[in-house]
Amino acid sequence: MTLKTLTAFLLFTLPAFGRSSIPLAGTWDFRLDPEKVGHARNWQGERIAGESIYLPGSTDQAGYGNKTSGPEKGWLSRPATYEGPAWYQRDVHIPESWRGKRITLFLERPHWQTEVWVNGRAAGVENSLSTPHVYDLTSLLAPGRHRLTICVDNTYRIDVGRNAHSVTDHTQTNWNGIVGRIELQASDPAWIDSARVYTDVKSRAVRVVAEVRNATGTPLAGEIMASVAGTVAQASSAVSLPAAAQSVELLIPMPKNTRLWDEYVPSVQELELTLTLRGAGKVLRDSTRTTFGLRSIGTQGTQFVLNDRPLFLRGTLECNIFPLTGYPPMDVEGWERLYRIARAYGLNHFRFHSWCPPEAAFIAADKAGFLLQVELPVWSSRVGKDAELDAFMRAEGERILKSYGNHPSFTMLCLGNELTGDFETMDKMVTALREKDPRRLYTFSSDHRRRAPGPTSDYYVSHNTTLGPVRIHGARFGKTMSNTDYDFSDMVKLMPMPLVAHELGQWVVFPDYKELGSYTGVLKPRNLEAFQHQLAQRGMADQAAAFQAASGKFAWLVYKEDMEAALRTPRFGGYQLLQIHDFPGQGEALVGLLDSFWNSKGIFTPEEFRRFNSETVPLLRLPKFVWTYGERLKARVEVAHYGKQPLTRTVASWSVRGDDGRTWSTGKLRAVTIPVGSVTNLGEISFPLGPAQRAARLKVTVALEGTDARNDWDIWVYPKELVTPPGEVLVTGTLDRAAWDKLSSGGSVALLLAPGSSAGRTLPMRFLPVFWSLSWFKAQPGTLGILTDPSHPALREFPTDMHSNWQWWELTQNARAFILDDLPGSLRPVVQVIDDYHRNHKLGAVLEARVGKGRLLISSLDLVSDLDQRPVARQLRHSLLSYAQSQSFQPEVELDPSALSTLLTNRGQ
Repeated sequence: MTLKTLTAFLLFTLPAFGRSSIPLAGTWDFRLDPEKVGHARNWQGERIAGESIYLPGSTDQAGYGNKTSGPEKGWLSRPATYEGPAWYQRDVHIPESWRGKRITLFLERPHWQTEVWVNGRAAGVENSLSTPHVYDLTSLLAPGRHRLTICVDNTYRIDVGRNAHSVTDHTQTNWNGIVGRIELQASDPAWIDSARVYTDVKSRAVRVVAEVRNATGTPLAGEIMASVAGTVAQASSAVSLPAAAQSVELLIPMPKNTRLWDEYVPSVQELELTLTLRGAGKVLRDSTRTTFGLRSIGTQGTQFVLNDRPLFLRGTLECNIFPLTGYPPMDVEGWERLYRIARAYGLNHFRFHSWCPPEAAFIAADKAGFLLQVELPVWSSRVGKDAELDAFMRAEGERILKSYGNHPSFTMLCLGNELTGDFETMDKMVTALREKDPRRLYTFSSDHRRRAPGPTSDYYVSHNTTLGPVRIHGARFGKTMSNTDYDFSDMVKLMPMPLVAHELGQWVVFPDYKELGSYTGVLKPRNLEAFQHQLAQRGMADQAAAFQAASGKFAWLVYKEDMEAALRTPRFGGYQLLQIHDFPGQGEALVGLLDSFWNSKGIFTPEEFRRFNSETVPLLRLPKFVWTYGERLKARVEVAHYGKQPLTRTVASWSVRGDDGRTWSTGKLRAVTIPVGSVTNLGEISFPLGPAQRAARLKVTVALEGTDARNDWDIWVYPKELVTPPGEVLVTGTLDRAAWDKLSSGGSVALLLAPGSSAGRTLPMRFLPVFWSLSWFKAQPGTLGILTDPSHPALREFPTDMHSNWQWWELTQNARAFILDDLPGSLRPVVQVIDDYHRNHKLGAVLEARVGKGRLLISSLDLVSDLDQRPVARQLRHSLLSYAQSQSFQPEVELDPSALSTLLTNRGQ
């Protein structure tokens, strides 16, 4: 334990005085119970013979369970799995100084249900997935030696949903064990059971509601004192305990200069409560500490407000993905690392998908200024239809509020993910939780299955509305990819509350197989190893890094447009990305900018990502991406600003530069004051594109002077008319007798397939990459964009990246790609199409080869129809034919005529 860890441990979990503890970390006797006979055979009353295990830890970490061999289909593998009761036992020694004390057993995070016995005598049952299991053992533990037995049962007992991230093998795994703090705790038999801290931002006051309990059986009286560390703020109240419990309120005026807690200045306060009671000739004392922050979270119309300042959620999901342990970090440093990385990429919000993190996550978020949406550990269709599930959810919600409710980062609570069932039951649950604790916002489900907000939710998380998706896919890019001049304003107008885009993104990136060496813990990437092996069998192992880079750049350009559409929307609530790091389950959804360990894939640097994901983001409403010479480019410049304070008299400068470094145009817009919490129109940029030149890719950049805010967008400019030099190349749509004769005589042939052609062994393409996972959502083409070498002479007249970008929509949407698996391994297409890693076909859209004495250039893209209306296709055709007529056209790989005939005549797949 480092000094930093020890300090946090003492500050946030242990009292100043009046209590003591005995840590129980170490080796325990252990026995699995796969036949579930332990209770009937009285294992609780016997010495458990057999194995040993170290706690805190899990059976997976110790290697216990049923050994596995092959890969799991759709998620990472556990080398050993176990579901059922497991028995843990050790002796404990109670010191004489604990005589007369109240003694409890604290198990910070077991999985799932626990039962406890002392010397064979039952102490109770707990089944929370989200909060510590605490047992009162006072009557069972006198000073001396005792045998402590715990049965942990991870059997799926309550129907929370097999995919809920609290229990599923898709993410954390359904492990068995106990992690975090495991200890016996002692206090006087009159104690502070809990303390809820309510803050009033306007008056700078704190109201503390303390629950005081008395287990002595005699009346007690005294006082409770409260003080805030580092300030003069304090209060006290008389306490009279004639019965077992009393609720005591204290009002503490805070200094008027006390800083508020927010995402920019996360000022955390420490409250100490001290209880002194007298009765029956005894003086009893107790003390405890908790932390809080002066903050208010609420809504104004369709916007969130934090301390009355408009707030935009820039969030990511945390789905309990921790491959080294199979369970979440239980130390503050582990969570500080995640928030530090997330902050570097401009995020301010975490959504915990169908689970609740441990105390350490809240402590770290308080310090980092992150806003957390916590969810009950449920993803079910049975809510309101299963009495046991409903009772569990009600109890679990109250336990979460009691355990973590004082943390200022805990700003939102949700009943679970994508819930269906009886909505009236869910509304009653939300109402009860809000009445119990009004310090945060509530919603009944992430991704509301109601198409409109329910009557009890404070905000609405959804990917869809009655007017359509709050995402770009399905709404736009399947039909056209023409501009950035759109937003979700129509959807917002439907809402009486903040609208949050649910699980924005979900665009797949090809695996980074260098990551496989990082799996040194309880989860193994056998599935990914199988994909890697198949890739090698197809002769493309050496291209894995290029596939990952190209698909990653493309996928996150689409993410960028997803996110900017939300940022362009006035009075929008925010977005929850799915997600900034990979999701290795549910069909291997490798959708992240980062890998499963939160390490960079090299797609965007944090600085590049913050250009479109930060508190201040310049935006550009482009009427189109593809232009022709002679047009005038006009575009509106906006900025989404959700910073700490307004930006006064701010000037936006803009520039347009080509890939060759040449500046096409620059300018400045008038100075304006940019308020907080809005999308502000900064003005229009305008400049002529002409006279006619060669095709060019331009970068439009907008920057706010005096700030770090800048953003950029690519556009393409093409000639309206093209003259391809005459040559000896035969251009054809079929490999007919004339084409074979041309090849046989040593000539050059350009085979440009017409759209809808049935010839060729091909797969369908689309512009967009795979959504989520091809194995999970099978009804999609399954390609991840293109890979090409921009310096290839065939592309000399066609400016492009090595990956798909917006100009490729015209070429790849509803196109087809050749399947090249049976052709020579050395054949690498001029324009390669990246296949999904579940299939690993070698795919090509443009390829070249020697056929006998001749030279052949083939395109499966539509470079034939409506060329006067399709400047991108026109330009690529021109570039390819210019190449085919040049001396540079010298293909290295030879194709056998029979293999070529097979490629072109097999039915499409």
